[in-house]
Formats: sequence, C-alpha cells, structure tokens
Amino acid sequence: MSIELNVKEAGYIKGKPVLVDLDLELDEGELLLIAGPTGSGKSTFLLLLTGVLTNLLYGYVEGTVKLFDINPLDPREFSLVPKYVGIVLQSHELQIAMQTPLDEVLFVLENLRYPNPLERAQTYLSRYGLLSKAEEDVENLSGGEKKRLCLASSTVHEPKLLILDEPTANLDPWGVAEVIKYVQEMKDEGKTIIITEHKPEYFERLADKLALIKDKTLKLGEQYFREYYTSLNIKSCPKISDHTSVCVENLYFKYCKTCPYVIGGATFTLKAGEIVAVIGPNGSGKTTLGKLVSGLLKPTLGEITVYGEKPYLLPSKRLLRKVIYLPQEPAYFFVKSSIEGELKLASKILGRKYQDVLNVLDPWIKSRLKDSPYALSYGQKKWFSYVLTSIYESKVVVLDEPTAGLDPLLVRRLFEWMLSLREQGRTLIVLTHDVRVVKNIADRVFVMEKGKPIEVDKERGVEYLRKPVEEVLT
Repeated sequence: MSIELNVKEAGYIKGKPVLVDLDLELDEGELLLIAGPTGSGKSTFLLLLTGVLTNLLYGYVEGTVKLFDINPLDPREFSLVPKYVGIVLQSHELQIAMQTPLDEVLFVLENLRYPNPLERAQTYLSRYGLLSKAEEDVENLSGGEKKRLCLASSTVHEPKLLILDEPTANLDPWGVAEVIKYVQEMKDEGKTIIITEHKPEYFERLADKLALIKDKTLKLGEQYFREYYTSLNIKSCPKISDHTSVCVENLYFKYCKTCPYVIGGATFTLKAGEIVAVIGPNGSGKTTLGKLVSGLLKPTLGEITVYGEKPYLLPSKRLLRKVIYLPQEPAYFFVKSSIEGELKLASKILGRKYQDVLNVLDPWIKSRLKDSPYALSYGQKKWFSYVLTSIYESKVVVLDEPTAGLDPLLVRRLFEWMLSLREQGRTLIVLTHDVRVVKNIADRVFVMEKGKPIEVDKERGVEYLRKPVEEVLT
C-alpha cells in the first residue's frame, strides 16, 4: 500500500474545515484521477497528503496519513517527503526558485545528492523541449514553458509518487500530448500517480480510480466522477460593428538588441464587438502580442493603435479605459492586500462611488471583502479578476489562457460573460490552447506562425488544436 489516509477533518483555521471525512487507500502503481468544482478543496487535499498543509502552511489535520511508510504530518519525517514525491502545483510560476531552467532542475538533483546531475538535468530538459533554453532567464519563458519546467524538476529524481495539480493548464496541444505520454511512461514504470484535472478526458483511460471532491469530501467511484461533466452548449451569435478597435501595422518586437524577434511583421485589424482567438505553440509569441496590444510593451518597429491611440504612450487611467490585460497567473493582476482594497481602487480610478460598485457584485465576493485575493482558490482568483475587468469597462480585453484552472461550470459562466462583453461592443482577444474557445465563441481565429499571426477559419483552428492530443490518445 503506497497511500493510506483516514482524516476526520482538515483545513487552515481550526473549526473551519475545508475537507471532512476523507478515506483513501491507493496501491503502489495506481493512478488516481480527481475532479471537482473550482474551490472544492482539490489543491488542499494534495497539500494535506504531502504534509505541506500542517508543516509549512500552519493548517491542521485530525486523522492519519501514511505515505510509503512515513508520516508526512510528523515534522520529524516531513523532510523525507521530497525524496518520495514529485509535485507540480497549479500556480506553477510560484514554484520556480532559480534563474535558469538548468539551475532549477540541478537544484533538485544536488539537494538529493543525485549522481551525474548535469547529464540527468539535460536529459529531462530535452524530454520537455527546454534544452535549447537551458541557460535562458526563466522570466523570458512562456507560461507553458514554465509549466514544462516544473514537470521536469518534479520528475527528474524519479519519485515514487507523482502529484500533478492541473498539469495541462496553459500547455499547447503538443505539450499536452507530451504530458500524457510521460504520465503513461511513469505508470508503466510502476509509479503511483495522483492527478487533479478539469479536462479529465486526457487521463481517464489511464486511471485506476476516479474520484470527485465535492461538499468538502472525497467521493470514490465513477458515478460521482461523472457529476463533474457539464455540457457547454453555448452558441455564438456575432454582433460585430464596423468600427476599428485595434490596428496593428508591420509590427516587430524583441526583448533586447541582440535577441531574436519574437513578433515579426504582424499586421491585422480588429473590429469592436469581435471575439478573436489567438492560438499557437507555447513560446510562439501569443503572450508578447497580447502585452503589446495592451500597452505593457513598446514595439521595436511598426505600430499599434487602440481606438486611434498608441496604448504604450497612455497614462494608466486612460489606458485602462482603452484596454486591459489579464495574465495567465491571476495573482499577478492584484495590487492590494484585500478584495475590498481592489474594489475601492477600481472605484477611485473610475470616479464611481464604492457602494455603487458593491451593489452589482456576486454575494460570494461581498462575503469575503476583508479576505486577501491571494487567499482565494486559483479559479476564484481568475473569476475575481474577471469581475474587476467588468468594473473597469475597458473597450478591449486581452485574456491570456482564461479557461485554465476552471471547472466546466465556471467555463460556461466565463463564456456567457465574454459573450455579454461582446454584446456591449467590446473587443476580446483570447490567447488560448482551449479548443472550446475556438469552437464555441470565437468569431475569428489567428494561428501564431514564426512570430506572425495568420488568420484561419474556425474549422482549421479546431483541427489544429485537437490533432496532437487525438494522435496520442488513439
């Protein structure tokens, strides 16, 4: 038996349990696939299992946990957990500690005194398509490349248990296919694997056990797991005006004088009331293009205008009226220590009364005004960033991987929200790997090829995203 867990309750504050009545046995070599709504406690379950909840986050657990003959809840045995466990967190960017990919992977091996660390580090960077970027600054990697780096550093020491919290979020289809193949390899080697995933179809055929975390407890069994699925069934009805919102002409951009161009010769025009999907591999320039349109980066050559003005020249208040950028990692969107602080800042910038802003908020946000936005679950952080975006009333909204980390119900709500913004005449630029965005709500689709967005029809866009994953699943 690799894992035995019997817990009456667990959480961060005594008397306010996040999880209750947990009972789990997992044999060595089994794969457990866990689904559940956003904020249901999936990530907390993983932190509980590894001892992080009690030893590092000062939470509490009433019950017992056995992990390969060690008790991860015991501070004296907690130091042994990294030897047995590899874990990739949902907020993967916060997991990276070193400046380069090579240093990040070497850090793990050297701490565990692994023989021939350099050779092994290079092997794993190659496996995840990062060997050519081994010496690059991590800050220059795309979100998907950072996810692959976390996968490399978490598996390089061949752990007995691999824990993956939303492993395919922010990965392009080729990256997803790589992860599926590697999970298959790890399973074939007899490793125990636990995966939480909002797109469980990627791993369902590999799973030995299926579970749903809902109503604060873990429910084992396929019948509970099926509750996870929710059909989107959202039909896109374009309402596109003749007014140009974004104009990009012969745009080039590179991060330094000696760096290669990330964007090369981009030219396109967008209309008010369009939802535009931008797809392409990780590192192809999608995020860079989004930041250029949002005024966060200045073009090296060429020009961008948003409603006739150059966004990179606008002061922050005027810029927010024109365009807003929502990053892949929602925590980077916040600047205040409380939800109330974020809302008051938005009110001040817009010149609106705070009470007027409060009146239009969801009840769950009103109930957590004093909480830190950073204390929200990943999906809740994303949803709160969308709430703030609605308040700012920006004419152009750039969303970087908006569906990543959201359960199907929240994806449906997200699509309905995006369609409502389009009805208001706003332009939405969606940087995504999610075929559901292209299929259900996009009016236009661009594929990033060699730093240049090329427009394709929706059918080709859907095939482009589906083909790599379908090949590895068949």
